[in-house]
Amino acid sequence: MIHLATRFIFIVAAVAVSALGQNTSPNTIVGAGYLYPAPISVAPGQVITLFAMGVGSTLARPVSAGAGNLPTSLGGISVTIQQGATIAAPILQATPATTLCGPSCVTAITIQIPYELYQVPPNGGLTQGIELFVTENGMAGNWKDLNSVPDQVHILTDCDTVIGGSGSWSGRCPWEVTHANGRLVSTANPALVGEELVAYAVGLGATNPTVQTGQPATQPTPTAETFRLSFNFEANALPSAPPLSQVNPAPIPLFTGLTPGYPGLYQINFVVPNMPAGSRACGSGQGLDLVNTNLTVNVGGRTSFDGAAICVSLP
Repeated sequence: MIHLATRFIFIVAAVAVSALGQNTSPNTIVGAGYLYPAPISVAPGQVITLFAMGVGSTLARPVSAGAGNLPTSLGGISVTIQQGATIAAPILQATPATTLCGPSCVTAITIQIPYELYQVPPNGGLTQGIELFVTENGMAGNWKDLNSVPDQVHILTDCDTVIGGSGSWSGRCPWEVTHANGRLVSTANPALVGEELVAYAVGLGATNPTVQTGQPATQPTPTAETFRLSFNFEANALPSAPPLSQVNPAPIPLFTGLTPGYPGLYQINFVVPNMPAGSRACGSGQGLDLVNTNLTVNVGGRTSFDGAAICVSLP
């Protein structure tokens, strides 16, 4: 079953990022990611936030693209990606540094990586390098290299800067995993064994059939790549890579693909497995022994993996 992503709007969260020790030249990208600047690895169609110095000084407030097709310029800001051809990246939102925490912080620019930019060679090997730069009011900034990969799986959380969750950053970031009715899976609203859940993500790469960059899918659109699942029943377990065994292949999700109506938003549908004997109930223990989650669902692709830790009700 494909569920409507009614809990999502495209936003950039008001997360300030210090740029101390970084190059302070105008219009300089210092990193990208979901919460703090990091080296930029991207997959086709990925929605990601760039963090740039010297951009956004003319913006009085955040500017958003709104619903529907994404523009390639917002508030005088545009992002150009080059890999042989030059392609303008669609922009979801730009949040100026002064809105975040003043001139000592970077500006957040959320974009979608073009689907047509990077193609995986059929027999492996190297691909042409990718570069990116930001332009504001006609002034281009410094180039930044991108690391291109077939997939860069990231299951969304409440703390992400790319697609808004249900809460702000508070030290613990619940994953965006929902029941069929769209409600978030939580300790107060746990999952049930045998229930179909949906994890929302970005970075799952190319789709089949293809979808045009910057436009929302009009129907559920499967990924071109097959992803793997694994389940960790330890309390509060961190994400880990699903195995690649040929003898006992990992299970696959019920569905991985784009969610209709939201450019670059993927969903991963899976069924909650039986909980083994000895599993700990959420909420048990105290202090460091407190069980916040008792099932971590891991999703792996060709070049990346991520996981979501949730709470499952025990008999």
